[in-house]
Amino acid sequence: MIKRILLITSLLLSWTLSAQQPYESTAEDIALGEMILRDLSTAAATQDGSELMVRAARAMLGQEYVPNTQEGREEKLRIYLTKTDCILFVDNTLGLVRTAQQYRDQASFEHLAELLEPMRFDEVRRVKGYEPYATRVHYVTEWIARGVARDIFRDLTPELGGVPDTRKIDFMFMHPDSYAALTGESPTAAVNRRDIARMEDELDWIPRSYIPKDKVPGIESQIRSGDILCFATSIDGLDYSHVVIAYRAKKGDRLSFIHASSAAGKVIIEPRTLEAYLQAHGKISGISVLRLNQ
Repeated sequence: MIKRILLITSLLLSWTLSAQQPYESTAEDIALGEMILRDLSTAAATQDGSELMVRAARAMLGQEYVPNTQEGREEKLRIYLTKTDCILFVDNTLGLVRTAQQYRDQASFEHLAELLEPMRFDEVRRVKGYEPYATRVHYVTEWIARGVARDIFRDLTPELGGVPDTRKIDFMFMHPDSYAALTGESPTAAVNRRDIARMEDELDWIPRSYIPKDKVPGIESQIRSGDILCFATSIDGLDYSHVVIAYRAKKGDRLSFIHASSAAGKVIIEPRTLEAYLQAHGKISGISVLRLNQ
């Protein structure tokens, strides 16, 4: 009976928070986020962005891997730290670090939401009248471009020997049955498919590159703990299949990474080296490397 009362209370609090805020979250996620922000705000006085990325990522070890947490009846910012997929884990980690750096001891969950919103949604497409579903950032290519344009991080890939990837991005339009908002013959689904195709056409103008995976061992020493690594894929129509945070437990170690692992079902420190992981996954073409500017 007590457990049932606690569950109902938690649900009511979550619904209340969702109704009062321009974002959707839960009491558990807000509590975890504010705890991490307090720790990062103190550490920000002596640690740089890369070190803070590792610190924040380690604070979320063990959180559950759950896909599709951004889906819902309406398009709005959804911030979940206790359940995440790979890109949202990295995006949330980055958002927490930026919030702590910018606001220090005044950092709050509301500040986190303010910084995450423009990385998750495109205001230009909203103004152009795109359907809300297509205003969300669905591809890593666009997420990278937004971060670079806002001077949040640098794309080191070209200087590390990256090669151009000129393949067309159209995975969502070509696989509508994989996305609830695109499935079926309803007018809404049809308009969503149209606007997703328009959005994908716009992404073709964004240059992207990756370091072929057989070249990664040669540049591994130039990658720092805390760098963001995006795994390019050979899957038709798709740009990247996984996003992680580079990690070395101590100086001199081979490079591995922290990620939200679908295989493990949670956020983990990958037990394999980066090189071993890449070689074990045939559809990974290589990596792109991003580094925080602060």
